[in-house]
Amino acid sequence: MVFLIDLPRLDKVADHKPTPFSRELERFLRAMGIESKMIDTLTSYDFSKTAGLGFVYTSPGGHMDESLKRTGYCGLGAAVRTLGLATAEPIELDMSASLGNLKCGFVEALYNACQGDDGMKEYRQRTAAKPTRKPDDKPRDWQQLKDRIRIYFPTNQTVSDSRGGRRAGGTICVQSRWWRSPDFPTELMRDCINTREGLLMHTKMVLVRGQRRAWAYVGSANLSESAWGRLCKDRQSGKAKMSCRNWECGVVVPVPVGGGGVAADLGVFRGTVPVPMQVPGRAYGATEEPWFFDGA
Repeated sequence: MVFLIDLPRLDKVADHKPTPFSRELERFLRAMGIESKMIDTLTSYDFSKTAGLGFVYTSPGGHMDESLKRTGYCGLGAAVRTLGLATAEPIELDMSASLGNLKCGFVEALYNACQGDDGMKEYRQRTAAKPTRKPDDKPRDWQQLKDRIRIYFPTNQTVSDSRGGRRAGGTICVQSRWWRSPDFPTELMRDCINTREGLLMHTKMVLVRGQRRAWAYVGSANLSESAWGRLCKDRQSGKAKMSCRNWECGVVVPVPVGGGGVAADLGVFRGTVPVPMQVPGRAYGATEEPWFFDGA
């Protein structure tokens, strides 16, 4: 899935008015080492149509202080707050992507970010002087969370039954050793079946529905700590540090909610962001496993 937006060229650079989207895009490009002269040309374009959109990114390395707030799932939470989408109420989360070595704590941190959290809620619980749980323990409210989170990934059978068969699995990826770990949140998994019959999909997206608002993330980030980062404590300073491995970027697209103000089901995204998988997804059976990229 690709996000495209047509930004008209300005008659005068002096007319440029930055938006949160354009500022984060500029920071991302500078972090990548793009030539300054190239980045400066952004001021030649009218970004006003991005005022209601968020740009989020991940850059490799260890990020602290202000940099921490702008990258990975911390940056996602910041974009949610900036767009006025933050909420303390429960949300419904539907995600599709390739999967890393998932742990419940990471999924919880991403859920919190989708509510507008700055990343510190789960981090403080995990690193407190007297932690409320061990690092790999499930969150205390996991029962409520798992009923609100769905991760879409094709089963081995779905890939085998696709038009291209197992050779079409490509880089849709999760490793068997991660899946078979006792800490992997298998209860969140749903079979990912494309709305285009017989075809596979590798769309990286997060669909969020709250009581009053809905929004979508569409981008490059898979569901992994490499892509979204992980907060840890810096050994030297003792400060929080966001550790990331990948370059990623994506957009946050708010969805207008109808007169009732309730984003009841995934149909709310119709006309704004296409939902490429069949929903609601079927939960994995007791003996079902996902498609393994490593062939194991």
